[in-house]
Amino acid sequence: MPCPRALRYAALPLWLLLATAAAQAQQNAIGEVFSSDASVRGSVTLSGNGARVLSGSQVTAGDAAAVLKLERGGQVRICPHTNVSLNSNATGKSLVLGVNAGAVEVDYTLLNSTDSLLTPDFRLQLISPGDFHFALSVGASGDTCLHSLNGNDAAVFVAEMMGAESYQLMPGRSVLFKAGKISGASEAPTNCGCPVVQTAAPVAPAAATPATQPPPSPETAQPKAAAPDQAHLEADTTFVYHGKNHEQDFAGTVAKLSWSHDDSRLALALLPQVQPPADTAKPPEQKKPGLLHRFAHAIGRVFGR
Repeated sequence: MPCPRALRYAALPLWLLLATAAAQAQQNAIGEVFSSDASVRGSVTLSGNGARVLSGSQVTAGDAAAVLKLERGGQVRICPHTNVSLNSNATGKSLVLGVNAGAVEVDYTLLNSTDSLLTPDFRLQLISPGDFHFALSVGASGDTCLHSLNGNDAAVFVAEMMGAESYQLMPGRSVLFKAGKISGASEAPTNCGCPVVQTAAPVAPAAATPATQPPPSPETAQPKAAAPDQAHLEADTTFVYHGKNHEQDFAGTVAKLSWSHDDSRLALALLPQVQPPADTAKPPEQKKPGLLHRFAHAIGRVFGR
C-alpha cells in the first residue's frame, strides 16, 4: 500500500502545473466585459457584474454597445453588432485588438508599451506614451475611418496590410480611407464610431381645460355684430299716462319699446290702438261739457263757489 506521504509528493508536480496555469491566466487577463446582450467566446470567467475575459477571447456586442474595462486601466467601447478579438503578450501589457467590420472607440493611456489594432486592410500602431481616445469604423466594402475624440493627444500610425503606404493621424484630425487604400484619403464623416442614441424629446402635457368657463367680464365681452336695423329686444304693452290736473290720458294707446345693443339706444313709439266697434246695447256716452261750461266751473273755483 503506497504511503500517504509518497502520494503527496507524487501530486506535487500537478499542483505546481495548475498553479502555474492559474498564474499565467491571471497575467493574461485582459479585462471585464459589461453589457446587457453581448456574447463572449474563448477563455472567460464570471465576475460579480460582468465577464472577465482572457487572451484569445472574442466579444460580440448585441443591439447595445459593450464596454471592455481593461485590467491595466482605461476601456474599449465595442459598438453594436461588432466583433472584436482580444490578445495580449506574455506580460499582458501590450494588446492586439482585431476588428473585421463594425466600430470601436478606444479610450486609455499607454505609458511604456505599444498596442496594435488590426483590420482586414490596415494595421494601426499606438505607441506610448500618450492618451489615446479615438473612434475606428470599418465598413464591409473596406471603407475605414478614424476620428480623433476629445482628450486624444497621441498620434496613430496606420500602415496597409498588403501595401507599402502609411499614414499618421494627428490629434484633433480625422481621415477616411476608401476601399482599404490610403491613397486618396479624405476627411472622415461625423458618424465615425458608435452611433449616437437618439432620445425622444419630452412631450409637454396638454393644458387642462376647465369643465366650466367663467363668464367673461363686461370689459372683455365682445357681442356679436348685428344688422343696423335689427332690434335685440322688443316689447308690446299697454302704456297709460295720467298727468296732474289733466283730464286727458293715453288710455288705449300701445307703446312699442325697443332696445338696441349696437348704439345703446332706447326707442319708444306710441301707436293708437284700434278700438272695437261700440256695442249698440250700451247707453250712449255722456257728452263732455263744452268750453263755456268748463270756463264757468273754473271761475267758480276761484271765488270759492
